[in-house]
Amino acid sequence: MSVDSSGMDDALAAALVEVLARSPAALARIRQLVAPEPAPTDAPAYTVAALASAIGVSARVIRGAITRGELAAVKRGGRWLIAADAVRAWTARDEPRTNGSPASRRRGEEKRVLADALGRLGPTGANRRL
Repeated sequence: MSVDSSGMDDALAAALVEVLARSPAALARIRQLVAPEPAPTDAPAYTVAALASAIGVSARVIRGAITRGELAAVKRGGRWLIAADAVRAWTARDEPRTNGSPASRRRGEEKRVLADALGRLGPTGANRRL
């Protein structure tokens, strides 16, 4: 014989919540137990693989940025090490992305010219992003 205990479970849960709601100490302990884990602090340095995983790009993207001088890194023991400060500086850049072709560079230059013109329009133009 199978007993449907879902109604009993709901009643028990409701009674438990009522009892716990009357106890500030119990509520504080429950909040402590179910609170999300604090986010880990930045690593002092990343490897190429760790950084790629942390920001959701491929290792090839990271190595390319290092090669182009966009991302500061040092090579130690055959591995690239990237400081957390360098990562913050690299990810904070506000440069147009281009594939390096002359046409895409021209489009990037056109966007900058337009952005500069909008910036000169005053407060309404300064808040726009391209």
